[in-house]
Amino acid sequence: MDDQLVQSIRRYKRVPLEIIHIILLYLRQPQPANLLADISSFSKTRTTVTNKYYKKWIIEWQSKEGEDINWLENDLILYANEYAPTGVSMQPKFKEIINRLYNVKNRMNIFNNYAHSKNLTPKTRANILWGLFTPVERDEFIESLL
Repeated sequence: MDDQLVQSIRRYKRVPLEIIHIILLYLRQPQPANLLADISSFSKTRTTVTNKYYKKWIIEWQSKEGEDINWLENDLILYANEYAPTGVSMQPKFKEIINRLYNVKNRMNIFNNYAHSKNLTPKTRANILWGLFTPVERDEFIESLL
């Protein structure tokens, strides 16, 4: 089976054999169930929440394109900070969420760079926050929209 896969990848994609073997190693390594559940949750709930915001802000309220994502990012920050203004203080829940950034020494500076970055689009910033949420937090956020 591996030989057939290697040959088909090489024939159609002209990928170096070394890269194919690295890919095959990852294909053979099972991932933890909680990680797979988190990835699944991220994908499904992100689609749900972006569709809700698009419907509300673009279709119903006829705002300009992109306003839905701006409001989504804003509401994610509010939810994470327990509906307190971030300019006043960062709540413990928000600090806990930011601390989920792995292998980052100064997480608060990373957050400040994230929050004030002109290089990141609102969609990217919303995706970063959505990815830091747990599946339970994602579900809670979606339920709060109803």
